[in-house]
Amino acid sequence: MTPAPAARRLLPLGCLLAAALALALSACGGSGAATARSAATTDPGPQASARAATAATPCPAKLNALAGSLDRLRRQLEVGLSYEQYAARIKALGAAYAAIPVGHLAIDCLIATGTPAEQALDEYIDADNAWAECLADASCTTATIEPVLQRKWRLAAGFLSRAR
Repeated sequence: MTPAPAARRLLPLGCLLAAALALALSACGGSGAATARSAATTDPGPQASARAATAATPCPAKLNALAGSLDRLRRQLEVGLSYEQYAARIKALGAAYAAIPVGHLAIDCLIATGTPAEQALDEYIDADNAWAECLADASCTTATIEPVLQRKWRLAAGFLSRAR
């Protein structure tokens, strides 16, 4: 259910490097916002205008919806969720994340929203894994797992506060 670290598509360092590349390219006379894909390639062609149109728009609805869903999960955790409820929400969030066309997002969108939202999702997934491991371990108690979950959820909330 949970993606391996190698399967994660938005790596914060990669996003920063792509953003630096985009800034360097724009300083050399380029115009318009760069996308993750267009910053990595310089091939002009019929798809260039489609990429430019994508880059000129704000973050797509799917990414904004993911960020909103992550924030709703944060608020639901304040009230309380069972593990089954939490695991179901994590599964739905993973599906929403997989549907985002990362290669076509503007660099600004990746930096401002995509990367922090992914980092928040990663923390929520780590919490899900820790909770599942605890449930499988007879010696694990609420007192044992609660601080771990609270720390991961607090980190996720911090990332969400950075997502615009």
